[in-house]
Amino acid sequence: MEILENYSLKNLNTFGIDAKADYYVSIRNEEEIEELVNTGIIQNNKFFILGGGSNILFADNFKGLVIDINIRGIKIIESKEDSILIEAGAGEFWDDLVTLCLNNKFYGLENLALIPGKVGAAPVQNIGAYGVEQKDFYDSLSGYNLESQKNETLNYNKCRFNYRDSVFKLELKNKFIITQVRYKLNKSENLNLSYKELSQEIDKVNVEKPDAKLVYDTVRRLRTSKLPDYRLLGNAGSFFKNPIISENNFNKLKERYNDIKGFNLPDAKVKLSAGWLIEQCGWKGKRIGNTGVSEKHALILVNFGNATGKEILELSEKIRHKVIEKFEIELENEVLII
Repeated sequence: MEILENYSLKNLNTFGIDAKADYYVSIRNEEEIEELVNTGIIQNNKFFILGGGSNILFADNFKGLVIDINIRGIKIIESKEDSILIEAGAGEFWDDLVTLCLNNKFYGLENLALIPGKVGAAPVQNIGAYGVEQKDFYDSLSGYNLESQKNETLNYNKCRFNYRDSVFKLELKNKFIITQVRYKLNKSENLNLSYKELSQEIDKVNVEKPDAKLVYDTVRRLRTSKLPDYRLLGNAGSFFKNPIISENNFNKLKERYNDIKGFNLPDAKVKLSAGWLIEQCGWKGKRIGNTGVSEKHALILVNFGNATGKEILELSEKIRHKVIEKFEIELENEVLII
């Protein structure tokens, strides 16, 4: 383990922001976490636990320690007649895990194909797409509690998963380093085609019996059509969460905007499309200097090459204010601002 100083984070965040950290360390196993704690640097500095860098915006240089989790390894923990329990190191890339599972006929994660980032970040954000969230197949995780200085295992209930939320953003924020995550997957296909856009795309293929590979391929095609490749155009995926409002407020908006998009939720709630709201405010495809909004999808803010984190943050605030002005709805960041 080596602690580096004045370290550039440009290649460690998908926005491609050239922020620097006062200190940086790459963690490759559990023993190095304890070694790091024993140096005292965590106790004496602000620190940030970095996953794949795909859901963050460094608005400035980081005055402290960045801990980059690179614990690898994927293995089967338990195999039953109808299910498989698989464990992945927090430093494995999520899409690699999804692809490996599909290739081995372990089913359930195919709707979550091509989501950037690492496995350790998946439960933190409770990632989801096309009708599935990682919590739907989550079993447990292991990690190091920085307060108790002990290794712990957290089951489903302890994680308090919610829409793009978990206990790791709340009580355990900056207190817990995830090292391994376990998912219980199916050995037989049980496709989730509840997401309208996905089912419509699969219908176009006109096959008698869709399979998991078709779902996987369709999700990858849909994501590619909407999301610019961060390696070519810096971005962090969806910048804002889809807002959730009351059914009553949705009906009022529907009277004014007949084509407004909404997805019914329990408890008389409706989830709106943040992308639709932003597009109605005229932001889709708009560029301001080195920053802008993707032409493919209004939820994607992009770095055209030389943007600072502060410039992207300022753009997001302009968009937020326009949406409030037009719809009286306040967008909440999905991207974490550092």
